[in-house]
Amino acid sequence: MGLVMLVLAAPLLQVLLVNRSPWGGPDLVALAVVWLAVARGPVWGCAAGLVAGLAADVTPPADGTVGRAALALSVTGLLVGWWRGSRPLVAAGAGALLGPLLQSAAAVALGDEPWRAAVAGLPLTLAWTVGLGVAVGAVLARRHPAERVMRRV
Repeated sequence: MGLVMLVLAAPLLQVLLVNRSPWGGPDLVALAVVWLAVARGPVWGCAAGLVAGLAADVTPPADGTVGRAALALSVTGLLVGWWRGSRPLVAAGAGALLGPLLQSAAAVALGDEPWRAAVAGLPLTLAWTVGLGVAVGAVLARRHPAERVMRRV
């Protein structure tokens, strides 16, 4: 239940806390999707990506095409959910890397941002996001083993 609340609150926390910090920070929306996908699987990850992405797309200051982050994050959640079975830490790290990259690629592809603006702060964001994704992914992998989750489905 806590992860679902985090997915719903992540866009607001991103805008209020992380985007205002002078030293950059992680992509909380992508992290919430990755963490839920590691804990619950591909269906939950894809649904979380869709909901969190749509919330991020309409949270002020909304500056691009609605659905851009939703598409990128739903694909990220689906892939991380599939990858989590054998190596959840690798899945968390790859998803934390893939989420911001797909969002930046979608922004450039849809013409919302020039490519220089889309990749300007990306290295620092990726460093924060991948570091936190792997750290919390390790905790979630121990609390929600894939075998137990797969038996529930």
